[in-house]
Amino acid sequence: MIVTGILLSAYVRKNAERDFQSLLLAYTYNLMGAIDADQGGNVSGDPNLGDPRFQQPLSGWYWSVATAADPRNPLIHSTSIAGDQLDMAHNDHKPFNEEFQRLTDVVDEAGNAVQRLEAQLLVGDSGTLFQVLVAGNKQIIETTVSEFQRTLVLFFFLFGVGTILATYFVIRVGLRPLSVAAESLHNVRDGREETLVGKFPNEIQPLVNEINGLIGANRSVVERARTQVGNLAHALKTPLAVIMNEVRKPGKATAKTVSEQASLMQSQVQTYLDRARIAAQRNVLGGRVAVEPVLEKISRVMSKLNQNVDFELKTISSDVVFKGEEQDLEEAVGNLLENASRFANARVLMEVTEPDENTETHERFLISIEDDGPGLDKAARIKALKRGIRLDESQPGSGLGLSIVRDIAMEYGGSLQLQDSRMGGLRAVLILPKVIPR
Repeated sequence: MIVTGILLSAYVRKNAERDFQSLLLAYTYNLMGAIDADQGGNVSGDPNLGDPRFQQPLSGWYWSVATAADPRNPLIHSTSIAGDQLDMAHNDHKPFNEEFQRLTDVVDEAGNAVQRLEAQLLVGDSGTLFQVLVAGNKQIIETTVSEFQRTLVLFFFLFGVGTILATYFVIRVGLRPLSVAAESLHNVRDGREETLVGKFPNEIQPLVNEINGLIGANRSVVERARTQVGNLAHALKTPLAVIMNEVRKPGKATAKTVSEQASLMQSQVQTYLDRARIAAQRNVLGGRVAVEPVLEKISRVMSKLNQNVDFELKTISSDVVFKGEEQDLEEAVGNLLENASRFANARVLMEVTEPDENTETHERFLISIEDDGPGLDKAARIKALKRGIRLDESQPGSGLGLSIVRDIAMEYGGSLQLQDSRMGGLRAVLILPKVIPR
């Protein structure tokens, strides 16, 4: 629109200048037809160009008649010329054209930008060459162009605002089906729907069909993976169970060693199977579970198993939803509570908090479990997260608890941190993704 405005303004200016020159030429012909000269070269006549501006002093509109030999001393002139001579910055070096005319731009004594048209001709039978001059104020050109530009700016402003509003509403209406599809896809990812639902235009329906096909294919792949994992679990667990039963029979000298190794193998097989299951579930759409009910259930179970320990649960928000599978959340929290209850003196505190919304982790939530036991130093914390490490050999276990929790958290893009507890023991902070409400 800006370029168009510049081009239109240039075109209007060019037309205004051409019309202005045509007006000067018409006045010149009128002036040439209204004068006469006798044998002695005396000019007579009473030119009336019909424009009152030629009567206003220093208006920028002038006419005069002089001899070609002395053009600066007019014989007759308009009343707009003060005195007998018009003081203008002359340009007498410019030659006349083939029609004995020349057009020049000058400035009069009042400071007006003036364009003058001069023409030479023979008048009557005197044989004297006369020179007529008609000058006009070029302000009329600027006024015409300025008025056009103001009108153009107003028109383009209204047109631009109208175009923006029309485009806005067209885009809003035209792209609304995509917003509906995006909302439906978000519901699928959060587990509220299984496929994209809704009525879509013909242009978008193929995309919706392809997305629904992709969701179905994803579910099929994950189901096949789960089936294979289950088959592998049964294929490995049965031989291990047979081995463990055999080594428990009396008279086996190596029974204890084989039993320990078989138990460790069984734990590790289960761990890797769980990791494979978590990896498959993490890429499946729709996993979500409310956090508080799960924690309350685990806390009740642990309280029954450890009646000498007081389990306390604090949540800052009851609507925190874990973006994952319930089994994984139960396993991670269960392992942490089991470790805390094993080393706690009398109390275990479990809290659910959310990070500051201004941080990059606003899509996460925190589960902290701390006890009043002996705790761990920094070196022991690092060692405790390694697979198969048991810091207390007097307690039963495989040394896989914390490493399993860490693996579960990492599979979901979270983490596990071990810190000092405010109660003097160990504080485990589990960071997991949450469902963002819309």
